[in-house]
Amino acid sequence: MSTWAARYVRLKDRGQDVPRLRGRIDGGAVLVDSGALPFAVWLVPSPVFEPHDLSELSKEFGEAISIAVQTIADLVIYDHFVAGARVRGLTYAGEAGWIRVAGTAEPWETPALFSATKLAELLDELEEDVTDDAIARDKAELERLWKAGALQEGSVRPPVDPAGLTRAIEKHFGLPRLPKA
Repeated sequence: MSTWAARYVRLKDRGQDVPRLRGRIDGGAVLVDSGALPFAVWLVPSPVFEPHDLSELSKEFGEAISIAVQTIADLVIYDHFVAGARVRGLTYAGEAGWIRVAGTAEPWETPALFSATKLAELLDELEEDVTDDAIARDKAELERLWKAGALQEGSVRPPVDPAGLTRAIEKHFGLPRLPKA
């Protein structure tokens, strides 16, 4: 089982931003800044698995991201703040699906969540369903969802793997690797 939460803050002027940010991170956390990537990161020592408000950090530094993962429940909580406002907030909780979809879709979402490969895999899985009517209904629903290409609160689709989802977010934003706990 993997359980972790991390905060990422975009740095503009490392000489000024790093000392200021050190005073703003969670108690007991260690700020990691490689100097090579646009964001610094720290692990939250005692994660709470609910959306986290990073509006103040994003007001001060411009941009902040929070990701929390609990793999046993396939739980992922993602929040992206820019200039003091949450621009995207997502919570995916395994069998419950997308329980929170807030803000505007971001460019990483379509390739990570609505790829043709993922659709084909899900359509293949439908063959295990018991009736032709159920298969046809589920296939039409999947195709409608993929055509829209947008997450829907309350939907179990598209399903995600927490590691794959976090990798897509990390890659898109150029986030640093997580520090060792």
